Amino acid sequence: MNMILYKLFQDNPGLAGEVAKFCRTVPGYQTAEADFASQTDQISRLVGPECYLPFEAAMNAQLAYEARAYYLFGLGLRRELLSALEPDDQSPICASTPTPTATARKKASTI
Repeated sequence: MNMILYKLFQDNPGLAGEVAKFCRTVPGYQTAEADFASQTDQISRLVGPECYLPFEAAMNAQLAYEARAYYLFGLGLRRELLSALEPDDQSPICASTPTPTATARKKASTI
């Protein structure tokens, strides 16, 4: 049953492309994206890639969990169903998002 639900709600390889295409049509998105890229570059230069990249990985993993939760809640799914979608070892919510190592998390927390 979990695999059926996973395939139905999360295993959607075309979703990222569709979201990117949609975002390009949203007024202000491209400006916000360029501003974010500029800030990312500036911070990376200041703290160095060895510190910034683990921070970015940790932030992306956390944001992916939140985005998926908002998506699933937006579909009107109940908490019980959301819990059923998560296996014991690792949630499929971020199956495609690399999880930072403890060292990376420690470095990122010093920023």
